[in-house]
Amino acid sequence: MLDTLKSVFILAMKDLKVRRKYKFVWINMALTPFFMIAPYVFSAKITTQQDIVNNVLIGTLLWYWLNQYFFGVGDGFSEERMEGTLVTIVLSPISTVAFLFSKAIDTFIMNLYITLFTLLFFWLLGIDIYLSFYFFLLLLVSGLYITFFSIFFAGLNLLYKRIGTLNYSIQYGIGLLSGMVNPVSNFPFYIRIASYLLPLTYLIEAGRVILNSNDVTKFFFNLLTVSIISVVYLVVGVAMLKKAEHLIRQKGEWEEW
Repeated sequence: MLDTLKSVFILAMKDLKVRRKYKFVWINMALTPFFMIAPYVFSAKITTQQDIVNNVLIGTLLWYWLNQYFFGVGDGFSEERMEGTLVTIVLSPISTVAFLFSKAIDTFIMNLYITLFTLLFFWLLGIDIYLSFYFFLLLLVSGLYITFFSIFFAGLNLLYKRIGTLNYSIQYGIGLLSGMVNPVSNFPFYIRIASYLLPLTYLIEAGRVILNSNDVTKFFFNLLTVSIISVVYLVVGVAMLKKAEHLIRQKGEWEEW
């Protein structure tokens, strides 16, 4: 167990060291998320209702977290393949699941960095949110549960390699269904069925609860629900990873994408 944790940490540090070599990546990650979600937030600002601004800001911010996890974790094998290190990692004693958790640590650090600058830019432009203990707790558990969901996507990505080409479309579809801008309660019931199967739906709802009403009971109810759903995605994702890895090892297709 300790050896696995050490391996996960070493791989996470490897990714961070690679990022340190590319200074403009840090500038890009500080600016791009703000430019992507700012149009949604400033459109909400027109209503002059703070709760609507809060709803859109937390929804788009957590959706961007999912965006980063889907690329960092869900598509983590593709990144290593492009860097020429995938086979080396596959041949090492570390499991594919542990490898993906190392990607999750790297992505979590980047998401905290992104969140810091995004909130700073909004504050400078007159839009701020109340940063309570529960807000930071939400970020912490979001990192964990979106990782579980991303491992599920990684399993799909490894089992059906071409699904990675739909990454952007899948992300935007999940964002729409999760109510990143328009609350899920406004959707027709048949769309809400799909929405309530997505972990991001409950994370966004938990964020809105804590920003607008500070209802701690409802906040933890959403966290409990997303815990159960995310664990199911993790179990299914790990099963798909193991199946995909077995098939790929049999056919020798690690470099085929």
